[in-house]
Amino acid sequence: MSEPLRIFVACAPGLEPILADELRELELDVERSLPGGAELVGGHDLLYRVLLGCGLGMRVLVRVAAFVAREFSKLERELDRLDWAQWIRAGESIEVRVSARRSRLYHTGAIAERVERAIARQNELGVPLESGESGESAEPTTTVYVRNEGDRVEVSVDACGPALHKRGWRLESGKAPLREDIARALLRLVGFEADWGLLDPVAGSGTLVIEAATIAAGRMPGIGREFACQRWPGFDARVLASERARASASQQESGRTPLIGRDRNEGAVAIAIANAERAGVGDRVQFEARSLGDRTLPSDLRSHIGNVALVGNPPWGQRVGDVARLRNLYASFGQLARTLARERPIKIGLVSPDRMLAGATGLGLTARVWTDQGGTRIGLWTGELG
Repeated sequence: MSEPLRIFVACAPGLEPILADELRELELDVERSLPGGAELVGGHDLLYRVLLGCGLGMRVLVRVAAFVAREFSKLERELDRLDWAQWIRAGESIEVRVSARRSRLYHTGAIAERVERAIARQNELGVPLESGESGESAEPTTTVYVRNEGDRVEVSVDACGPALHKRGWRLESGKAPLREDIARALLRLVGFEADWGLLDPVAGSGTLVIEAATIAAGRMPGIGREFACQRWPGFDARVLASERARASASQQESGRTPLIGRDRNEGAVAIAIANAERAGVGDRVQFEARSLGDRTLPSDLRSHIGNVALVGNPPWGQRVGDVARLRNLYASFGQLARTLARERPIKIGLVSPDRMLAGATGLGLTARVWTDQGGTRIGLWTGELG
């Protein structure tokens, strides 16, 4: 375990450049950015810093091996050469997930079976689950990923456990919730910083406002989480504790700014308040029950000295409601933006999969990134007004 780790941080499609920028801001050297994420090389301190500080990643993998295999006999030999005891404790459950593309060894189930056998042969380390099983085990499970593309096999071990964007605070959600990593990506594209004010008039379960509050507080997105790598035999608790202390020291105790979420549904407002408390930013945010058509501006936002962002994830036609009926909703978002811009220049961020709906705001927004959430291609739109 003394050798440098080769780490791959996976992200949603289209977010790769923003992810690379975020990792550099964490004082990490990105070896290369590639489709689907970014690669880094370093020690355990680097791995833990990624896990604690990365808000745009979905998964963090450590590359265990890479080799060429065109026959199962070669695959088996290479797998047997690996020191699985570095990554998997004796008797621990494992899950093997395999993808194969343009390769002679294309049967993913047969590849997974070889991996399971190789692990089991080393002192009965693993108790295999069904390969590619999507359900959750009652016991902690180590996940091994095998990617076989063009006969080049890459073997990786999952370091994070539940997906990295699952911060642990959103135990409840409203309809069509925005994923946390995509919310953070929109805030970065808008340019949101710690001293900004913010209003989300369609806040739902509060994801955008809460992510903004964690940024304003300097709170690392993974600070309250446990990770799969803590079960590795080579896990270094002292190094992780040091990185957690470093992350905690970066939190800001002063400089509150107005971060406000609105939703017409009182149930959604109650969920957002509870989520903010669990996220540790309940004292930094405000949530209130108001419709999007209510253009009364909060007094503390009107008096805020500094930049202000208007952001939102309005309902999508594919998920909530009908596209034709949503034009007025998006037009109301635009009217609220123009009302706010009478007071000051504002930055605007919007999530929408539909160009027509984004255009219905009348704000001349630009789709900065197209990405994916739940199988739907969505655009992250930004603009300025005032």
